[in-house]
Amino acid sequence: MTDYKTIQGRRVVSLASDPPGPVSEGQIWYNSTATEFKTSVKVAAWASGGNLNTPKDSLGAACAAPITAGMVFGGGGSTGHFAETELYDGSSWTEVGNLNTAREILGGSGTQTAALAFGGQKSNPNANANESEEYNGTSWTEGDNLNTARYLIGAGTQTAGLGFGGAGIGLTRTDASEEYNGTSWSEGNNLNGSRGYLAGCGTQTAGLAMAGSITGTAHATVVEEYNGTSWSEVTNCTQGRIRCGAGGLQTSAVLFGGIIPAVTNKAESYDGTSWTNLADMGTARYFVNGHGTSNSAVLAAGGLTAASAANHTAATEEFTEAATVKVITDS
Repeated sequence: MTDYKTIQGRRVVSLASDPPGPVSEGQIWYNSTATEFKTSVKVAAWASGGNLNTPKDSLGAACAAPITAGMVFGGGGSTGHFAETELYDGSSWTEVGNLNTAREILGGSGTQTAALAFGGQKSNPNANANESEEYNGTSWTEGDNLNTARYLIGAGTQTAGLGFGGAGIGLTRTDASEEYNGTSWSEGNNLNGSRGYLAGCGTQTAGLAMAGSITGTAHATVVEEYNGTSWSEVTNCTQGRIRCGAGGLQTSAVLFGGIIPAVTNKAESYDGTSWTNLADMGTARYFVNGHGTSNSAVLAAGGLTAASAANHTAATEEFTEAATVKVITDS
């Protein structure tokens, strides 16, 4: 907790009340009415959101959507593969139009009114999909196929999508990247190494690939950034993990959940330079998906809480980081 030693030798403004509106982190003032020194600090935490309508894992997500307008689609559960789409309004989920092809571990990009779903696994674990579908806010229509059928990670928007990594036929890991322009897919430059069960987020010209399984390392910490032309390795994440979730942008991301090798609720954030450990999620889970627009607002949905088909979860959690006012004590 902040104490008086923090403000020794500093000039502090005196106010009759706390400043209106958002206050910058670290700002200090004296509230003359309350006769208290106060400061603004950031508080980061996970909080429970509304449950999905159906417990499921390995969802696709509209990764560019804010947490108050979330969207997930497809996924797997105890009864097989799903085609359902669900929209989130910040408190509850509503089922809308189904995908044309039921599948799990698929890539996704875009928003609630303009989403893109692609790839994944259908029918059984070795039947990889190359189909793409576009959502217009009401229904899904088929788009151009991926060049390589596989499960993979998605980033970007409906008309500027990015798919990378994953595994193809026989669950062989791949380093392939593909870009979508709203009409067709074209091959981009590859990741620096083949990687399966990874997490990712960002945009088509500023993608971020995190963790996963690589040759010789079952739970990798390797992180790569994409600049629209090539991938380059950057600072490793703190905890190696697979089957994890992520949300945010290339320079403002959150990585959460997964297997390390135990199922974990650990989370960490990336600011484009370094990683910082965050508060734990309420529910440890893997094959969890999510999205968000920064490392201060991320949504996590679904997943498996243990290695059993009976342990699919419908739980949703929201991660937020915001400034709050604290009283400076004399301790």
